[in-house]
Amino acid sequence: MILGFISFVLLGAVIAVLVLVAFGRTPRSREGTFSGGALGFLGSASLSSFVLVAAFLIAGSWSNINTAKGHTFDEARALNAAYTDADTTTRPLLRDYVTSVIHGEFATMAHGRADNATWHDLDLVREHVEKEPVTTASTQELSDLDEVYTTRQIRLADTSDTLPGPLYPALIGTGLLVLLYAPIAGLTFSLREAVALGLVGAVVGFAVFMVLHMTHPYTGPVHVTPIAYTQSLTRFAQLSDG
Repeated sequence: MILGFISFVLLGAVIAVLVLVAFGRTPRSREGTFSGGALGFLGSASLSSFVLVAAFLIAGSWSNINTAKGHTFDEARALNAAYTDADTTTRPLLRDYVTSVIHGEFATMAHGRADNATWHDLDLVREHVEKEPVTTASTQELSDLDEVYTTRQIRLADTSDTLPGPLYPALIGTGLLVLLYAPIAGLTFSLREAVALGLVGAVVGFAVFMVLHMTHPYTGPVHVTPIAYTQSLTRFAQLSDG
C-alpha cells in the first residue's frame, strides 16, 4: 500500500515535469504571448474541475464508509441483545457466527459478496432455537434473531455501494489537465519551475491515489474493520462471566 502511494505521487510529479519539458521549450512559451486574463480563467477552471471531482469522490466514498461502519455496529448491538436473551445452549452458536464474520466474511465482503459458511452459521442458530419448546424466552430469542438477520442484510448491501463510474476517468482527465495547463500556457522549463510543478504533480498524484483506494467500504487503506464484532465477543465474555 505504501509502495502504491509513493508510485502515484512520483508518477504525478514525473508527468508534470515531462509535460513541462515537452511544452516549455516552444517559442510561444518563451515569448509569453498569451492573454493573462484568459490564462487566469482557464487555469482556475481546470483546477476547480479537478478539485470538484476529487472532493465529490472523496466525500461520497467517506460517506459510504461511515454508513457501512454504522451498519456493522447496528448488527453488533442486535447480536449483543440476542446473546443476552439466549440460553446457554444457544450462546456458543452465536459466538461461532460472530467469529465467522470476523475471520471469514470480512474477507469475502471485500470482493462484494457474503460468505456462505457464515450464512450457515447464522442459520444454525435459528434452527437450534426453533427446535426448543415454544416459550416466552424462545419467542424472544427468535425476535432477536430476526433483528440480526435484518441488520446483517443491510450490512451485506453495503458491499455493492459504488459511486458513478464515469467520475473516475473524469478525475484522471482533470488531474492531467491541471498538470498540462501551465506548460501549455507558457511556463518555461527551468529547475525552479520544474520543482514547483513537480510538487503540484505530487499533490495531484496523492489525491488520485486516495480516491482510487476508497472505492469500496471494505478495501483500501481506509476501510471498515470488524471492530464492532470483536467488541461483541468481549461483551459476550462479560455476559457469560456474569
